[in-house]
Amino acid sequence: MEKESGTPIMYRVRAMQLVGGWQLEIPDMGSLWVRRLTDSTTASRNFIADLVGSSPDLINVQLDIQLNAKLETEKKASVDAHLQAQKAQENAARAYRSLACNLKGSGMSGAEIAVILGVSRQRVAQLLAEAEKN
Repeated sequence: MEKESGTPIMYRVRAMQLVGGWQLEIPDMGSLWVRRLTDSTTASRNFIADLVGSSPDLINVQLDIQLNAKLETEKKASVDAHLQAQKAQENAARAYRSLACNLKGSGMSGAEIAVILGVSRQRVAQLLAEAEKN
């Protein structure tokens, strides 16, 4: 079967967990049920393609997953904590590179910097190279 040509279209699908599966709602098109959330995208694409007479390859789906209030709160807190940890790690890496540069600028050798930072000389070279890029 030859793939249809055309512009892919994006559809939003709301997924809500029910006992034993997931209810998928597609605005102005209807709803369907799947046993596993992992089947949602494929099932939605096929469902929509059948309704509009298109190839599933031309259907893009954005899932909006609706969790119960308790799980949604926990998910938000978890995502926020993860983002804060990422920012803290980026700030720490920036500070580490800055310290390596300042130690180098004070006349220390790569070997001395390695001892101070507790890393290998190769890692010091990487830190200094990364600092030059930024």
